[in-house]
Amino acid sequence: MPEIFRVFFNRNRQFFDVYLHDVHPNTFHRKGGGRWGYFERKWEHPRRGKFGEIHLVKSRVRPDVVSHELDHLRCEWMFSKWIIVTPRNEEWFCTFGDSLTRAFWR
Repeated sequence: MPEIFRVFFNRNRQFFDVYLHDVHPNTFHRKGGGRWGYFERKWEHPRRGKFGEIHLVKSRVRPDVVSHELDHLRCEWMFSKWIIVTPRNEEWFCTFGDSLTRAFWR
């Protein structure tokens, strides 16, 4: 049974669940995940409620793996709202990524 914790974002209106699986990466990959982790979208409404799930191999949780999966989440969030990155909103995009990372590691 994987360990689960919840991470809130977007002023606590949205969240994603993180599942830490205690399996070997080969087993994880064979069951349909990436080698060390993957993001799965679960949103019904793009502005509130559960947005998705991040599944990680517990023994392989590293900052680069977490960052990679958070980037998938961030891109999905932008796609769900039809946001396009431009020079005008690029700083916001980076700040949003910072807030997701900070919330995850807390």
